[in-house]
Amino acid sequence: MEALPDPREDKMPRPEDDLEEEKAADYRYLQLAGTHLEMGQQLAHEIGPLPPPPEREPLTLSQIAFAEECWDVISSFHPTLLDEYEGWAETLDLEMNALLGMLIVGIEGTNLECSSFALRRQGRTIVGRNYDSFYWARLRYLIAAQPEAYYATLGMNGGLLSGHHDGVNQHGLFVALHGVETKAPERVEPGVAFHLIPRILLETCATAEEAVMMAQEMPHLSSFNYTIVDPHDTFVVEAYPEMARVREAENDHIAATNHFLHDDLSHLMESPILENSKRRLQKILSVLSKRESDPWALAREILTDHQTPICGHVDGLATFWSAIGDLTNRKVAYSLGAPCRNDYKEYPWPEGKEEKAFLGS
Repeated sequence: MEALPDPREDKMPRPEDDLEEEKAADYRYLQLAGTHLEMGQQLAHEIGPLPPPPEREPLTLSQIAFAEECWDVISSFHPTLLDEYEGWAETLDLEMNALLGMLIVGIEGTNLECSSFALRRQGRTIVGRNYDSFYWARLRYLIAAQPEAYYATLGMNGGLLSGHHDGVNQHGLFVALHGVETKAPERVEPGVAFHLIPRILLETCATAEEAVMMAQEMPHLSSFNYTIVDPHDTFVVEAYPEMARVREAENDHIAATNHFLHDDLSHLMESPILENSKRRLQKILSVLSKRESDPWALAREILTDHQTPICGHVDGLATFWSAIGDLTNRKVAYSLGAPCRNDYKEYPWPEGKEEKAFLGS
């Protein structure tokens, strides 16, 4: 389809233009442990109440009822995750209805313009990821979590309770999300909000194959790509509220941006950044073809690119954080801020104290 015009395309990335916006954001590294109820209480003490997104109206009775149905669906995939909501609300003396909106966020579309990739090279599986969004989203938390009876994780949260936008778990599973703007589905059934999907997969799945199976079983509220990788397998799940499809790596690599590629889904695209998304994807695939290069250095080259750009500095396409991981050697580094002007810092690999207790329950 023909791409819709987007005013963001008229601006070239200038890192100095959004430096003050980045400095004003709330970047933190948080460590949580215990039951999900206890982790919700810990988060409440650490960061207090979350400000609502701009222009959010109070939920209607029908929205509250729909969110409650979504609660039941989420609990069927991760029985204790939403205990965090209860711990959060009890600690801050909040009404639960004030938090239910986070279970249906994105149902009318979202604008998360991100890039990620994975490559298997020199005996290692390397992943890279840039997360891009709008400047009003100022909460950016890197959370190391050791949930009781679930897998330990390290991942970024963008201000939506209990969510991860990307991350790794103790077994070397990596998951990252990418918003996709599409035609509206005829009907959206109760399902799982985008930001909860990486968190659920990382805490409950040991392998990419397990995660892909679960991602296909889930009813999705909105259109997203999910890059799902472990040391041995690489996939992208392309999810629309009415169906989900899987892409596998070609040769030794895979990449995802903000459009569908699968034949069953590509005709649904209706995005003002379609051409931008295609350029980013082609740039990533082109660089990944440099077989003689060190894969970690190759990942950094891609993630700091300004020509395409993959590292963005325009509102709506601004890069908030970046990650590189070596899943084979269990090494992960995050740049908390645009990677062109912030160093990648290595963080401790998530180590779990207990194996999952809920299997077979």
